[in-house]
Amino acid sequence: MKVKFPNFLKPYYLNKDQLVRVGSVDDGGYVVPLLNIKDSEILISMGISDNWDFEKDFSKISNAKILAYDDTINSEYWINRFKKDLVKFLKLKIFKPRKLYKMFQYLDFVLFFKKNKKNKFFLKRVGNDKNSINIEEINLNEIKDNNQVFLKIDIEGSEYEILDQIVSIKNKIQGIVIEFHEVTSNLDKIKNFLKTIEDDLKLVHIHANNYSLKEFDQFPDAIELTISNIKKLSNKEHGTSESHEYPLEGLDFPNSKRSPEIKIIF
Repeated sequence: MKVKFPNFLKPYYLNKDQLVRVGSVDDGGYVVPLLNIKDSEILISMGISDNWDFEKDFSKISNAKILAYDDTINSEYWINRFKKDLVKFLKLKIFKPRKLYKMFQYLDFVLFFKKNKKNKFFLKRVGNDKNSINIEEINLNEIKDNNQVFLKIDIEGSEYEILDQIVSIKNKIQGIVIEFHEVTSNLDKIKNFLKTIEDDLKLVHIHANNYSLKEFDQFPDAIELTISNIKKLSNKEHGTSESHEYPLEGLDFPNSKRSPEIKIIF
């Protein structure tokens, strides 16, 4: 399946060997310049739900402090989740280790975010209303004078509320992975955001979320972008007129295995 994308979403060229996949093989994984991860001292992860594979992979590459924000995975969530997964497990006719892991996933959550002193989890929504924490507060309370920050943002549409605040700390950012939702009605906002930060940060990878393609040949309603501080990336070929074909073979995979991957053309 091929979909035409506007030229402002065409990534800045980097050699493929500078990129790695971080996180899940399907939904929850992103393609990122390896050096941006290695240079990061703090990862601010906004929106994790029940998947922190990205954060775990990041911690294997970098010694960065990891701070995660999500208001949906409270104690009630975990109790209800355990009950549902237990019922599913008891109905299995064949033992499946993955199902057992899902049932006790809370233990993995505790080990990664609560037993590891370097990592913290905050039961808070990231946004710009009175019930949320915003980038300015995170910058003041957690980032402080740190100038090697990586942002992971998947907050189901609230990303548009914090774009101006991301711009305000752009000189501290090593990299960003962000999933934009409701894309068709917000293309101008995405374009303006990328334009505003382009002197410091470049779009270096794009992937279309095939969960969001409701009709054949429709523009996807969710896209995943990787934005990089490319100043430290040594590559005489980057930024040339060359371009990759997206998705990148061996690095990109469909978010949903039940639907075909979306090939992006410019």
